[in-house]
Amino acid sequence: MLGVFFKLHYKRINTKIKKASYVYILDWDDYYTPAALYYMQSKGLTVASAFKPFTISTNNGNKSFNYGSLLIPISKQKKSSAEVYKIVSAAQTKYDIPVFGTNSGYSIKGIDLGSNNFRALTKPKVAMLVGEGVNSLEAGEVWHLLDTRIDMPITKVRMNNFRRANLDKYNTLVMVSGNYSQLDSIQRLKLKNWVSKGNTIVTIAGGSKWLIDKKIVKESLTKKSKVKDKKKEEIKRLPFVDARENKGRERVGGIILEVDLDLTHPLGFGYRSEKLPVYKNNMIFLSPSKNAYATVAKYTNNPHIDGFITQKNLDTFIKPSASLLVSKIGKGRAVLFADNPNFRGAWYGTNKLFLNALFLGNKFN
Repeated sequence: MLGVFFKLHYKRINTKIKKASYVYILDWDDYYTPAALYYMQSKGLTVASAFKPFTISTNNGNKSFNYGSLLIPISKQKKSSAEVYKIVSAAQTKYDIPVFGTNSGYSIKGIDLGSNNFRALTKPKVAMLVGEGVNSLEAGEVWHLLDTRIDMPITKVRMNNFRRANLDKYNTLVMVSGNYSQLDSIQRLKLKNWVSKGNTIVTIAGGSKWLIDKKIVKESLTKKSKVKDKKKEEIKRLPFVDARENKGRERVGGIILEVDLDLTHPLGFGYRSEKLPVYKNNMIFLSPSKNAYATVAKYTNNPHIDGFITQKNLDTFIKPSASLLVSKIGKGRAVLFADNPNFRGAWYGTNKLFLNALFLGNKFN
């Protein structure tokens, strides 16, 4: 429903893009801009992303653009200005997003359009591991997002075919929750070597834990502090009939938490507020990175918004932990989600985090 709201909202304010002589600019804040980006890349356009905000005079008046705004420089294309306009105009019509044109590269405020803070984007070529041992619901959520909303293909590599798969055909690999027991040491080395070449692996929940457990990334999980003197630890007797219910309380069945998001990190591009609600339905807790710039989202001091969680789990595991972080692997990187950004195709608010990992993943270490 939220996606429908976005489209209806912009239908009231969007005006047909006017032909420009210098560049076209798309605001990354819009939910469907990633779909427009993939469409334009598929048509052969070169597109850059703004790594700093700016304000500029457009054909529709002065406009401020956020981190991640897209720049389509007309003179840098291998197509005529008429062809560029046709593609950009088609993208606006197809995805109902605001597009702006400008005839000058000088900004009113912030970076100019010729700044090296605009970085050319590589078209994502994404694969995802599926099959035995892989959470089919989470894999389906990823496929649904890309197929039905972004109009972007994703290759599904079955676990029993991974040994023979040519990973060099892709620049991004998605691993959702799963045990991945079929990946032996040779196949794990194959995966790590591929990432080290400069590629990106994106993991969700159990997939993130697997990377850590197998030491493919130098990160750690948040764990309960050990009791120094076990002799002093008292075991309280409880009725057997309550065992199942009491154990169930210790799980995280589905809660909404608030995170503090780094809006200047490429994974945070497209957001305006540092406070973001995320959905968590697992027991995966990531320790913040030892790299001061790599913890992209961390749970706030008072993160609980809705859903049941024990105070013990909240204090011991949630509050000290990260929701989203990046870990360097050679020349590449892993993007580790502790939570599910694509939950049931209904949690629209964190889809952009996941899409940023696909479209901007190779632009940071």
